[in-house]
Amino acid sequence: MLPAIVWLWLAGVTLLLARFTGGCWRVHRLRAASVTAGRSRWQVVSERLAHRLRVTAAFEIVESPLVGAPTVIGWLRPVVLLPVAVLSSMPPGQIEALIAHELAHIKRRDYAVNLLQTVAEALLFFHPAVWWISHRIRQEREHCCDDAAVAVCGEPEVYAEALAALAASSLGSPALSVGAAKGSLVSRIRRLIDLPENDEAPAFGAVAAIGLGVGCAVAMLLLQAPQAAAQPAASGSTRTVRQTDHFEIHYAPALDLHADRAALEAERAYERVSNDLRHNLASKVAIVLFENAAARERGARETVGDQAGHRLLLAIDRPADQWLGLLTHELTHVFSFDIIPGSATPRWIMEGLAEYERGAWDPSELVTLREAVRSNTVPSLAALSQTGAHASPSLDTLGHAVFDFIESRWGKAGIRQFLLALRQSALGGGDPYVAAFQIGESELNQGFERYLRGRFSAAAQADRFDRTTSRRLDGSIVSVRYPVPAGLACLELILSEPEGNGRRWGIECGAASADDLIRALKPGDRVIVTGAPARLTDARRLLIASLARPSDGYTWGVQAR
Repeated sequence: MLPAIVWLWLAGVTLLLARFTGGCWRVHRLRAASVTAGRSRWQVVSERLAHRLRVTAAFEIVESPLVGAPTVIGWLRPVVLLPVAVLSSMPPGQIEALIAHELAHIKRRDYAVNLLQTVAEALLFFHPAVWWISHRIRQEREHCCDDAAVAVCGEPEVYAEALAALAASSLGSPALSVGAAKGSLVSRIRRLIDLPENDEAPAFGAVAAIGLGVGCAVAMLLLQAPQAAAQPAASGSTRTVRQTDHFEIHYAPALDLHADRAALEAERAYERVSNDLRHNLASKVAIVLFENAAARERGARETVGDQAGHRLLLAIDRPADQWLGLLTHELTHVFSFDIIPGSATPRWIMEGLAEYERGAWDPSELVTLREAVRSNTVPSLAALSQTGAHASPSLDTLGHAVFDFIESRWGKAGIRQFLLALRQSALGGGDPYVAAFQIGESELNQGFERYLRGRFSAAAQADRFDRTTSRRLDGSIVSVRYPVPAGLACLELILSEPEGNGRRWGIECGAASADDLIRALKPGDRVIVTGAPARLTDARRLLIASLARPSDGYTWGVQAR
């Protein structure tokens, strides 16, 4: 005769396993229904997101009216169910963020872990520490996937708005599934936008905390084991890999000192491009160092890691002062491919943006562009897409000039808006010029032509600012452009409250000695700038006359140099 306590345990296990079986049956029915529904129109976008998250498992995206939140079901061949009712009113950016959350669950194999976790809860239901630890695991699971989604979409506020929309819906998802609506949505939203949480008293003592810590440590070891096994042994590898915040630098041991310089310049390039485009890459970029240009050409087809398409190749025999520009140019391509899906983007946009971010004009390019303006041979934006790669001026030069024009009229925010419009056009069609600037291609062509004629007119250049008046701006530097570009902002400033209400200003450096100023400043510095404002009241441009940095007393002035 079994003791009564054993019968009680068997009864509890039976009830919980019965609930578990019912959940499995509901998931099975959902999966069967999804097979007949067919793939969603979001499948292509999801595959691009999966590549960025390094998801290797095959999966399907299906729209379903049977769930109220995005949900992952299945392990070997997972299916992501998107709720028709909730997502029909969401903008594309929010939908992509929610899909990225579900793909992070697939990458982590959370569905299988959740099944094992549910079985463990059924067998050890009598122990309160098991329920507390299980609750914490589910919380941290959602936090990890939230972080992955934010890393991909780059905007915590966008993802938080998507979660808020899910919180407002009344439908749910199967208990055994994993998805964006699991856990406390309110607390997750607070965490994303850095709002303080109400303190919650722990339900258990140090024993439960230690148990959770041991479990997390074991899980981390298990997750890291495959990664460690994938790294080649040091004795069998001909290259060393150096890790930075955003890069994996591959180099021969003899190039160790050059790797230090490459790491520094690469992070500077990443900071510049990321600040300008307001975008972050979901994974690290590989940089391969070579002794000379010939070795670089031989190694151009090497495969490094699992991101062969995101490699930057650098020959160290190039002049050291060119490294930052070269890395910035190539890194901008990586950002562009990450923002704009597909490969149909015109060359003038990709190369022009890369040259714009590099921030320096070749004098011969300026001469060629000036002659094209004077002879009325600058092609229209529509004709740029059909212009040959060896045209004069080159597509790189013309594209560079177009992005300079966009910045001069709409600021860096206009460039970011243009890239988002190109992304939307690639996904669903539409005119990117109208979406970004609210004007058609013809009007944009006319504005670009006027900009070029004004730029290469000395009288027009001198008349852009009102030198009879002066304005004082107090704010923080958002970006620094070096070398100093003629006629463009060398600094981007966001004004401090309450004077500027967070508005951005472009600061132009007209003095020949402004290179000294730029070398001394970095993003984040709070500065006080005085100078001549632009004649147009809505231009938000200032020709600098003096600058002071209150933190250390640094000053700069046109008269002093």
